[in-house]
Amino acid sequence: MVAEDGTPVATRCFPREAQSVAVARQFVHLALVELKLPDLADWAELITSELASNAVRHARHDSFRVTVRRLGATRVRVAVIDKSRDLPELVAPCDDDEHGRGLALVDAFSAQWGTDPLNWGKRVWADLESPGLEETPAPNVPIYTHRGAQVIYVLIVVAVTALITAGVAAQH
Repeated sequence: MVAEDGTPVATRCFPREAQSVAVARQFVHLALVELKLPDLADWAELITSELASNAVRHARHDSFRVTVRRLGATRVRVAVIDKSRDLPELVAPCDDDEHGRGLALVDAFSAQWGTDPLNWGKRVWADLESPGLEETPAPNVPIYTHRGAQVIYVLIVVAVTALITAGVAAQH
């Protein structure tokens, strides 16, 4: 799908049941593969798990919605929308607390996150960013696509290595 602003988006509603969390993770994974950002899938699945678990635990309706929106070439927003107006709070849990660490994980693994209050509930979102090719410069190594050129290049590298090795051996 395409959002009103023209950005690619995938969205799906899930029943407010514990087993929906795993299905929501799968949905996000597949959406990221479709958006050509599979390197973000692991972190996005973790964040989806935390946000969807919160919706299952705290929402006041029988369903919640997950959206995955591409924000740029290397950036995506994962959001969970539910009909509870209670906004989540990032708190430091005690060592023996069984809950309360989810938003700390979201905070740690996202580029940024936040909440949008809605008239009928809220949206909790997290942005993930891949380093992308433009941020990781390619090494200065020639790439030869023709098979013959590859063979010649390897032979040159082997010959130069042999000459260097012979020169070092002759000095000792």
